[in-house]
Amino acid sequence: MYREPTKAPCKEACPAGVDVPRYLRLIVAGKYAEALTVIRESIPFPAVCGYVCPGPCEMKCQLAQVADAPEAIRALKRFVADHASGERQDHREMPATGKRVAIVGSGPAGLTAAYYLALQGHRPTVFEALAKPGGMMRLGIPAYRLPRDVLDAEIEDIKKAGIEVKTGTRIESLDSLLAQGYDAAFLAVGAHRGVRMGIDGEDGPGVIDALSFLRQVNFGKCPTVGKSVAIVGGGNSAVDASRTALRLGAKEVTIVYRRTRAEMRAYPEEINEAIREGVNIVFLATPSRISAEDGHLRMVCLRTRPGGKDAVVPPQPIKGSEFAVDAETVIVAVGQEPEIPPGFSLSLKGKTILIAPDSMATSKAGVFAGADCVTGSSSVIEAIAAGRRAAIAIDRYLGGRGVIEERLAPPEEAMPPVETNYPPPTAIGNEIPLLSVTERFNGFPLVELPLSPEIAAQEANRCLKCDLPIVAEATKCRSCFVCQLVCSLRFEGAFNTSKAAINLLPVIKTDGEVEIRISFEDKCDGCGLCVRYCPFGALTRGTSGECKERKPGDKGEVSRPTT
Repeated sequence: MYREPTKAPCKEACPAGVDVPRYLRLIVAGKYAEALTVIRESIPFPAVCGYVCPGPCEMKCQLAQVADAPEAIRALKRFVADHASGERQDHREMPATGKRVAIVGSGPAGLTAAYYLALQGHRPTVFEALAKPGGMMRLGIPAYRLPRDVLDAEIEDIKKAGIEVKTGTRIESLDSLLAQGYDAAFLAVGAHRGVRMGIDGEDGPGVIDALSFLRQVNFGKCPTVGKSVAIVGGGNSAVDASRTALRLGAKEVTIVYRRTRAEMRAYPEEINEAIREGVNIVFLATPSRISAEDGHLRMVCLRTRPGGKDAVVPPQPIKGSEFAVDAETVIVAVGQEPEIPPGFSLSLKGKTILIAPDSMATSKAGVFAGADCVTGSSSVIEAIAAGRRAAIAIDRYLGGRGVIEERLAPPEEAMPPVETNYPPPTAIGNEIPLLSVTERFNGFPLVELPLSPEIAAQEANRCLKCDLPIVAEATKCRSCFVCQLVCSLRFEGAFNTSKAAINLLPVIKTDGEVEIRISFEDKCDGCGLCVRYCPFGALTRGTSGECKERKPGDKGEVSRPTT
């Protein structure tokens, strides 16, 4: 008998819908090429996401509710990309449609849209203003987080789908672009302009916005920052700039952030590593003016009171709380916004492009837009998801069905059973191997080190397999109630078998024989903790195909005779 599978929270949390449990099982089986193929069913940047994805999937992992850490999904994605690079399953071939699509911007959204449109038989051309493609992946993310050879290889692989990329080409007019014979256009121009603070002195020498700073470094034009650097902001750009400044020779780096650490938008692991490397973070403070004194910069700040919990109410400066931060360079990282050319002649919503949410269509016929130029600054995986939605919308606009989903990896039912001798699974969590701090400042070496195949398999084996049905074999049940205890801990935070979503019900039959009936309540979400902790194998995970054999009338109940 079975408990029907639920939608895995990790897959539901992924903006692009990557089938996480499926590729984790393939890692356990040692089938790395197939695991990479599963990832490529949803995204064309498996390696990039393996290095820099913020991991919304991990935030929803059910393991985190009872274990010391969620599944290390991002690190395992990188492991697969590193160990199966070059191995791929071909996508379906669609006949050429003769339709041409212009895509403005070669970041993750633009290249993703181009990739899926090419697979649909259209002819996409990507226009990039900079000398190299990649958008924010190249100009905003430091090499110690995303090696450039990894990014270059992935972009070249995407181009093989039939994409033309024209770099050094800035588009200023949509009318002129469409006049070249394009049937549709997708705008993915990003949000590459730094937001100003609006204080005295921010336009003076020695003050630079974070994106300009990171762009210079990532394109090999490393600026001189001096021995002391002050950074304003709490997002990834601020933290990336702080750690980059250390690699350029700065000895004292201070981040000033107007909110609390819990409110920082930067990824927690990046904040932790910045602090380990020596970055000082001053919370609940905001700059009020910057001045040049004796060849240095003096940034005068005010302490702030915390704002509203919903971040809508900004922190308020406290009068009379002034203090100064001295530095040779001040880097401003308080936000990013798109820079939409007037020649686009589009309806805007503030600084961003106004679109129809259901179709991504702009105010100009045949022109679509998505990602940062619509939503403001976002993550790589969110931009990839926007590119997928754009490809669907544009394909429909061009007469297609908008179907880009593919099942490339072989079905799991065809896989032989996997026998593993791994020890009981323990979380690697924050123990992902890292380069020592003393080795990080000789250039921009990668900080996060790769997992070994043994560690990767053990970590992947922690997965609760939320997407598979729970198979209950009552004949193996010994009424130990461990399943109920762990289930109640999950739902109530304490051991109380009456609060569990799984029930062990003794039933006395007419002949006096006692039967144990296993049932699941409606609140059961299929997390599988009962499976993980069942000591007798009475509860196991089945395959997706087993549910098809379930008999009509079965309602998640099984029974066994007992004495």
